[in-house]
Amino acid sequence: MKAAVWYGGEDIRIEDIPKPRIESSEVLVRVRSVGICGSDLHAFEGISKRRKPPLIMGHEFSGEVEETGRGVKDLGIGDRVVVDPVIRCGKCEQCVRGRGNICRNLTLLGLHKSGAFAEYVPVPVKNCYRLSEGVSFEEGSMVEPLAVAVHAVNRTPIKLGDRVAIIGAGIIGLTVLLVAKAAGAGNVSVVDILDYRLEFAKNFGADLAINSKTEDMEKRVKEVTDGNGADVVLEAVGLEATVRDAMRVLGRGGRLTILGNLEQTMRLDVMDAVVKEFDIKGSYCYDIDDFKRALNLIEDGRVDVKTLITNVLPLNEAKTGFKLLHEKLGKVLKVLLKP
Repeated sequence: MKAAVWYGGEDIRIEDIPKPRIESSEVLVRVRSVGICGSDLHAFEGISKRRKPPLIMGHEFSGEVEETGRGVKDLGIGDRVVVDPVIRCGKCEQCVRGRGNICRNLTLLGLHKSGAFAEYVPVPVKNCYRLSEGVSFEEGSMVEPLAVAVHAVNRTPIKLGDRVAIIGAGIIGLTVLLVAKAAGAGNVSVVDILDYRLEFAKNFGADLAINSKTEDMEKRVKEVTDGNGADVVLEAVGLEATVRDAMRVLGRGGRLTILGNLEQTMRLDVMDAVVKEFDIKGSYCYDIDDFKRALNLIEDGRVDVKTLITNVLPLNEAKTGFKLLHEKLGKVLKVLLKP
């Protein structure tokens, strides 16, 4: 089968490798659509060292069942599926508590084992969900990033009418915007340094789009929050500077949820957080219910992910897709590959 194999940095090669074999409780999925995640891009750019080459990346995907293991009863050949790429042990303390997103033994397809930048990928049947005929494979590959946003909004949580600020208007920031609106957020401000991303934010319902390179972000947010600051801030970049920005625009007693994870160590004003009684949380990945809710939001038409998809390329142009995202030219937002 064809696969895009990453050898570190910008070295991605299209190779012929053996078709995978499956275990009794697995299905072999014929990948029909797979997204390039920001975390994949960070590996390509050398920013993140979490992935170890050589590796077949790719964890945002949907496809058709090609083969079924002997123990599989709920799915058949040809079934359309979307795949939850997070493999949880189901036995550790956090899994038992329903927090499988922080499973002690968590394995992620495309990070810890081969992923979906390939024609076929073996998947535990319990991680497959039927994809309605009315939902395209392209939309199916957007369930995973949407689940990240669902988890963050649920974890924060966002309450009806909350004044919200979102720092970062990449895919995660924009999906957070869509989910926050669906959850009943009131005024929503979105902050970024790229105007084309802010145009997307406005089209997706942002009440205020702020370019923090050219505008006073704190002043603008306070203008629309009666001088109080935001009730909720979701930070979707992961840099010390942007987390500091998030704390600057957060009102007293506000809730800050950090999704971004580009820097491990940060120096923050803890006294400010104490005196103003900020609730600061991390949000990582998603649990099973978040993934199901994300799929339901798409199937029910409550969240339109189609407009997030700006580029669709064949698998053999995987490196081109990464370069489009890296160079940030034009209006490139989400790049999908079609094996």
